[in-house]
Amino acid sequence: MTGRILIVDGIATQRIILRVKLATACYDVAQAATVAEARAQIARGGIDLVIVAEHLPDTDAATFCAGLRGPFAPGVIVLMDQADPASRLAALRAGAEDTLVRPLDEQVLYARLRAILRAREAEHELRLRDETGRTLGAGLGLAEEAGHFAHRPRVAVVHARDAVSPALLSALRGSLGADLHAPRRDEVLRGRAGRFDVFVLIAADAGGALDFLGDLRVRHDGRTAAVLFVAEEAQRRPAITALDMGADDLVLGTAWPEELVLRIQKLMRRKGIADRLRATMKAGLRAALTDPLTGLHNRRYALPHLDRVDEAARAANKGYAVLLADIDDFKQVNDCHGHQAGDAVLAEVARRLAENVRAADLVSRFGGEEFLVTLPDTGPEAAAGVAERLRRAIRATPVSIGPGSAPIAVTISVGVATGPGAQAGPDGPRGRIDAADGALYAAKRAGRDRVERAPVPCRAQSERPEGASIMPIRSSRSA
Repeated sequence: MTGRILIVDGIATQRIILRVKLATACYDVAQAATVAEARAQIARGGIDLVIVAEHLPDTDAATFCAGLRGPFAPGVIVLMDQADPASRLAALRAGAEDTLVRPLDEQVLYARLRAILRAREAEHELRLRDETGRTLGAGLGLAEEAGHFAHRPRVAVVHARDAVSPALLSALRGSLGADLHAPRRDEVLRGRAGRFDVFVLIAADAGGALDFLGDLRVRHDGRTAAVLFVAEEAQRRPAITALDMGADDLVLGTAWPEELVLRIQKLMRRKGIADRLRATMKAGLRAALTDPLTGLHNRRYALPHLDRVDEAARAANKGYAVLLADIDDFKQVNDCHGHQAGDAVLAEVARRLAENVRAADLVSRFGGEEFLVTLPDTGPEAAAGVAERLRRAIRATPVSIGPGSAPIAVTISVGVATGPGAQAGPDGPRGRIDAADGALYAAKRAGRDRVERAPVPCRAQSERPEGASIMPIRSSRSA
């Protein structure tokens, strides 16, 4: 996971030490000594997260957090000199994602960074898809400050070992603005996970809490719920593991009711926005923007979405990749086995492609037996690896075409085009598609069932010298 992090601290040595640590962990780091400098950098775009000192030359961290508004404002972690509950609550009320106390526990810091950046990446992708939908007249018109549930939000407080304290439930119920429940963990895992929007998991038994979290995340009805993991100071290592297993937020140490309320309310807002976006994507775009045979998005959706990915890549100075995959000798399938068999092959290839990419990636049916795969924030080697994985996934198992007929061996050829978003040629995303198409054509000429990639940065096919734009990945030939 990549992320550009801005460190805001008036003390130069503290900025430099933290910058070195984050750079060693492969984060892209910027620095600012004052809030004015920080706001100028944020206004230029490309900042995913801000780590800010509690006290600054021109203001304090809480005031800085309160001044960050809007759908694409970066998240904030506040660094405190000592564990002061009042200051911690002030920062959380102002909108901070979390506070950490110096000297920093590096493992806790990195786990929080991963969790926050992961959540923001997913939210950004959902917003990007909503913008694509609005461009096509089927968008959501998303409210930025609050998510709206079709029902009153439901929060479950689950203790890893014992019953939940009635005093804690009473304190939360008075301020939360949600239906509060305290189900047993076995009740949740026996089909009730989907009834709740947010889980507060109290980890008195660290091992049991992690087991519950893992069980929750592998269940279909528990994957989209938000999880707040509450652990004691002595449980730092399990708490770090919980964040990497999919917990959305963490309280480490004394869990004050007011802090729990602030964190749960933030998770409810995010969950409400995510639910609305998912519902809109499923209902509003399905009919007009999906291919009825494969269930994938069609060209009408894929091209505006690629434009959005390109815009985001240019703004953040990040790269992305485009793959064009084509079923080899598809005409023979229709000629020898009939169009019904051809439809079965298309549907199965689409399913395998979609199951072998990330949630942020988009697989679309681009026309006939051709598929377009858009990979945000992906470099050349990673894109080539994805293309090879897709090729193998299709080749691995023949496609069943119905009772009484032998399965059909199917292969694909893939063209790959990548390049830095901010340095791509004037043709932009359309030029990227042209380059991938040229690489795909080269894969077909070289024998099919293979991956070829265009150079970086890519140019439109019409501008490429004959034979100068193809870089082979493998030399396997179809049977």
